[in-house]
Amino acid sequence: MAPERTEPGRRQICAAAALLLVAGCAGPPSTAVRPAGPGGAPESPPAGAAPTVPPEVPSRPSLGLFSRIKAPSEVEPVFALAATGVQIFRCEPDKEGYHWVFRLPEAELRDGRGQVVAHHGANYSFEHVDGSRLIGTIVGYDSAPGGDAVHWLLLRTQSYGAGEFEKVTYVQRVDTSGGIPPEQCSADQVNEILRVPFSAKFVFYRPR
Repeated sequence: MAPERTEPGRRQICAAAALLLVAGCAGPPSTAVRPAGPGGAPESPPAGAAPTVPPEVPSRPSLGLFSRIKAPSEVEPVFALAATGVQIFRCEPDKEGYHWVFRLPEAELRDGRGQVVAHHGANYSFEHVDGSRLIGTIVGYDSAPGGDAVHWLLLRTQSYGAGEFEKVTYVQRVDTSGGIPPEQCSADQVNEILRVPFSAKFVFYRPR
């Protein structure tokens, strides 16, 4: 004959059964959710998202004491773009024979991420993808340090349209490489076009 269960024993058995039932119905632990910032957006970016990096403001290029391309003190550099392209020449006669005469530059200008954001062309012009433009006039030049590249320049510019080039008043062309044609051409090359690859850095200035 089975022993009779006491009242305390019954209570212990019921409590254990209730605990087993609750444990069986419980789901997996929930994943913590980041607190939302203003507008319901998470305070930190999702995993793997690239952080937004503001464009770096360039310093003035290091130039010699007697450099002719120093930008005036009343302007400051606001951004710089890297140029790759060609210097275009045409074979023309002169009193000393036949020479390659400079006609215009053609170059793409890239930002720090390597994206093409502007083009450089005739009349030392610059046209940004946002529609703003510059027309430049040479006000000074220095020979490239190695002597085997196009001159370093200081351009005074007039801006047109709203955008990145708005209110830019000076541009420096520095760190040049290439762009120099052969010293002479020949009579049978008259009016031929020569495109010589070059690269450079352009520094853009606005009034303080």
